[in-house]
Amino acid sequence: MKTKDNYTNIVIKDAKKELFYKIITSVFIRGLLLIIPVFWSNTINHLSEGDYQKTYSLIIVIIIISSFYYIWQYLNQVSWFRFYDKLYLGYTSLITKNNHGNMGKITLGEYTNVMNTDIDILCNFLGNGVARGIQILELVFIYFYFLSQNVYIFLITILISSLMIILMIISSSQIKNENIKRKTSLDKKTVIAHQIYDKLKDKTIDEGIFKKFHQSNIEYLRSNKRFNLLAQALIYLILGIIELTKYGIIIYSVYLISIGKMEVGTIILVYTYYDKIITNFEVLGTISAEYQSFLVSLKRINKLGENSYLENDG
Repeated sequence: MKTKDNYTNIVIKDAKKELFYKIITSVFIRGLLLIIPVFWSNTINHLSEGDYQKTYSLIIVIIIISSFYYIWQYLNQVSWFRFYDKLYLGYTSLITKNNHGNMGKITLGEYTNVMNTDIDILCNFLGNGVARGIQILELVFIYFYFLSQNVYIFLITILISSLMIILMIISSSQIKNENIKRKTSLDKKTVIAHQIYDKLKDKTIDEGIFKKFHQSNIEYLRSNKRFNLLAQALIYLILGIIELTKYGIIIYSVYLISIGKMEVGTIILVYTYYDKIITNFEVLGTISAEYQSFLVSLKRINKLGENSYLENDG
């Protein structure tokens, strides 16, 4: 194995086919979610004009598209698990085969958590990353749609979105530090749990180690709470600001309708697309927190890789 390689590059290369299927199904799903509101907007416009024939026709089209959406949603789940399974098996295979007697740099608790937790975190992040990358492109589509409708709606949306992204970037380092503390406390707790197991297996009672384990639980719960509350507070703050912006845009859209510069169906599309922006920023906020977990887990798993590289290069 070359030192320039790492486990993640290797497992992704081996899962190219599964990754391709995941991209295809994700593109179809996100595309359908963008198209359906457009048909609803046109339906409302035709209904307000008294064109009932086109209204019924568009409703039938929406029903057909919605049916395709749920079929593709199932296929997307199938492709997600295939991609996840391929990555998981790739990581576990590399870690178990390339670390013969070369475990001096990590503790038993750290190795246990890498195998049971960190691999799952990496696979989940990479598996979900496909759809989330497409969701970012979805935001770009929505911004261009707003630009085509009204330049002020576009500028306000871009300004608020940019400020929220900057807020995420500024807070990411603090979230990462809290996650490192959480992981470290979990490692300590796991080591003590192994010690308790050995004591119980030998039928010996050690009150000191029980107290030590209780204290390690308290430390882990405290650090876990700080990490999750900080990450969730950031998400709620961002979503609240965007939600208030949405209602401001809707009030402005009502004004545009009153002066004949916007159709009734368009305000429904603006409202729906703003809900998608909120959903996507919730995802981005989740990505920000999950990415910090991903980096910590990646560092831990690459630590095993460095050990194996030293052995193979020697």
